[in-house]
Amino acid sequence: MNTNYLFPEKQAIVFTNKAKCRDCYRCVRVCPVHAIKMEGGQAQVVQELCIACGTCIAECPQHAKAYRTDYGKVLQWSSDSVQMVISVAPSFATSYTRWEQQRLPSALRALGFMHVAETAIGAWHTAQATAAHIEANADKNHICTACPAVVSYVRHFAGEHVHELVPVASPMMIHARLLKKKFRKAKVVFVGPCVAKKDEARQENNSDFIDAVLTFEELDEMLSQKNIALESCEESGFDEEVGGDARLFPLEGGLLRTAKLKTDLLSESHLAISGFESLKDVLESVSENEGHSYIVEPLFCRHGCINGPAVRLKKSAYQLRNAALDYAVQHPGKQEETAIKEKDFAAVYPMAVQNGKAFSEAEIKAVLASIGKYTAEDELNCSACGYNSCRDKALAVLKGMAEPEMCMPYMRRMAEHKFETMIALDPNGIVMLNDKLEIIHMNPAFRKMFSCSDALNGRPISYLIDPDIFEELATGDSRLIRKTVTYSNYNLICHLMCYTIPEQSHYVGIFLDVTDLQNKSEKLQEVKAETVIQAQSLLDHQVSMAQELARFLGEHTAKGEVLLNKLIDSIQK
Repeated sequence: MNTNYLFPEKQAIVFTNKAKCRDCYRCVRVCPVHAIKMEGGQAQVVQELCIACGTCIAECPQHAKAYRTDYGKVLQWSSDSVQMVISVAPSFATSYTRWEQQRLPSALRALGFMHVAETAIGAWHTAQATAAHIEANADKNHICTACPAVVSYVRHFAGEHVHELVPVASPMMIHARLLKKKFRKAKVVFVGPCVAKKDEARQENNSDFIDAVLTFEELDEMLSQKNIALESCEESGFDEEVGGDARLFPLEGGLLRTAKLKTDLLSESHLAISGFESLKDVLESVSENEGHSYIVEPLFCRHGCINGPAVRLKKSAYQLRNAALDYAVQHPGKQEETAIKEKDFAAVYPMAVQNGKAFSEAEIKAVLASIGKYTAEDELNCSACGYNSCRDKALAVLKGMAEPEMCMPYMRRMAEHKFETMIALDPNGIVMLNDKLEIIHMNPAFRKMFSCSDALNGRPISYLIDPDIFEELATGDSRLIRKTVTYSNYNLICHLMCYTIPEQSHYVGIFLDVTDLQNKSEKLQEVKAETVIQAQSLLDHQVSMAQELARFLGEHTAKGEVLLNKLIDSIQK
């Protein structure tokens, strides 16, 4: 569960948990609008570009992407006994098992919601208003607007299609408007599998009707914190009856079916698509000049809302689709529904202003050259950096969205070059052998030590030295051997460290020339021994001198005493 207080970007809808981000570029690769900026090896979500589709959240292998949570304030409203009503997305049927579905309304009432209803009520009105608009404008192209991520994408990145957006609000917004009209003092809360709904709710005018947007993950957290277990709740139903086939809205073609428009899979003009790639392909392929109009019902998440980024149960798309269909069959909607006023379903989708700077070919080539790409052949277009081509990546660098170091082939070449340079300049001899103990590589220091050349590459190491240490490694008994070895033929004494590279069955030997140190050590031992002998001789000499001085001093003192006594006697006389 995401917790906003851990992150500084808590006001953003989608953001990065920097402690978990591991510089893998997965989010850059999967973000459909390239709203991920890399800086210092950390992925940041650029809020001005993000359409809150949640793709990066679902795809991040480190779970470093998170979304803003609202359950804290909803819990506070519950504790303060604030009036609350809730709109439950029809995809709840894919996030809860059949027995949980029957108890969910009671659990929501236990949380403090005074009115519990399905968003499918708004979906029915969305479908009817969409059908009416299409009928009134039959000669034009139409893009249905139930999915907020699709609307954001078209407004920001496919502006030429903005005029094709059907001016009808999403099911969440229509239902929220109806609930706000009915419960004027109540807080209106939406719950579903979608992160983009959080962005939709905060947009101009929408915030007047939606007070909080939850995901099914957040709802689970609320139930947990309130110690409400679904199995302990009684079975109950929702407070309102859904119209028509509106419970099919989370599936491809659900809107068209509810609006009683064509749902034929082979229809040329009526398209029900899901997933960003399909959306992009359709928008790029169709045009008003083809002689016939088209109607597109797009859902941004692949397979539809049943596969949203915050779906509670992780199952296959087939299982989720069947769960949604099963719930719709078990709970058929009423076929008659009261029409609502235009102000309750109307919506305006203006084109967003994009301020993009154009870059010259010289600037692009300069960036490419900085990562070793001077010709078209150098541009591998491997997409390891997350961009489809090297030129796209270069443009991203110029825009400040990417770093040159994101180029994996370039960084690998640089690493190999640095490694080769390090090995070449190493004063120690280094040799690498294959599993047959044949020479693969020798650095200059090794060649100098053993008076050989690269002509011996491919030859057994036994051509140069005794291979017994490497043979010991090959037996597998040891993976690392340290030993001092004398190579008389080369007048060398080496401290040898050999180790195994098991993944490649290679062996490496590092030879540290200690010949001079060894000779100096032996000379030092000789000097030490001679010094000890000389010191002993000096000590004997000093002892002898001390003894002679003591004897002489003793005799001199005795004679002086006799003379002094005689002098005293003479004076007394």
